[in-house]
Amino acid sequence: MTNVRPTRRSVHVLGAALLASWALPALAQERLAIPGTTVSLVPPKGFTTASGFAGLQNPQTKASILVAELPAEAHPALTQLFASLETAKVNFAKQNVDVASRKELDTNAGKIPLLVGTQNSGGQSFAKWVALFKGGKTVMITVQSPQDAGLSATDVESMLRSVSLGAEPSLEEKLGALPFAIATAEPFRIVDTIGGAGVLMTSGPLNADPSGTQPLIIVASQLSGASGAKLDALSETLLKQTRGFSTAKIARREATRFAATDGYLLAGEDGEGKRFEQHLALGPDGRFVRLIAISPSAAFDTLKPAIDRVAGSIAFRGK
Repeated sequence: MTNVRPTRRSVHVLGAALLASWALPALAQERLAIPGTTVSLVPPKGFTTASGFAGLQNPQTKASILVAELPAEAHPALTQLFASLETAKVNFAKQNVDVASRKELDTNAGKIPLLVGTQNSGGQSFAKWVALFKGGKTVMITVQSPQDAGLSATDVESMLRSVSLGAEPSLEEKLGALPFAIATAEPFRIVDTIGGAGVLMTSGPLNADPSGTQPLIIVASQLSGASGAKLDALSETLLKQTRGFSTAKIARREATRFAATDGYLLAGEDGEGKRFEQHLALGPDGRFVRLIAISPSAAFDTLKPAIDRVAGSIAFRGK
């Protein structure tokens, strides 16, 4: 779909995916289209299409290339994150990324800003590159590689220079590229996928709802690493980290069935006249999929059967 602006809340739930992590090494072969995105590029040797996110991975080095796409309207705001080295340092530090340098790079898709830095995660140090492209979609490509994987700046820049942005894939193609299967249920409709790892649904006349009055269902998957936490603790942590839910009142906590496996449910009120349900489950690789449904309190019971049908349709895809 086109001309879709995600709400602040949906961007927060999925935004971690954009500033998250990923990478590559060696030199390239043939041009490859990244499933579910507008991006094609020449990948380094040893990279194959990823099964858990939109991008590429090198199974041997644990390096990866993440392609995250947002509507074109998101580009001005994201551009501010890349405006200067000082601005980038401040903003990316919030994601524990230490930005060391910024440069402009000429690519097949035009001149782009490129940030270079490092990130420490789980006791390991990673080299990191983040590039921002403008096409029919706003495209952020994040490259992450263990420091000892042998990936050079030359390799990364060669890959980025090869990037081309084509026509937007159909919604069906984008849904098929997600790491989980999902179906909608009336009155909800799918607005779009976000970042190759999430889905935004709403009910009401607007696709973009700045007032936040329409019901939402947001489904997002974990892009990297394994959570390493128990479902009940992880559920509450994720909820409290979501914008608008830091002081949410949780009325129900219970083990449940979600994504065709053991899951955990939280339900309650957000303190702003809305009710919510959050479903969480861990896949075979330890990464989670999370659904959060939000609605004005007066409408929640009416929408509950549709929310349950959407939740019941979700399943991890096999690799």
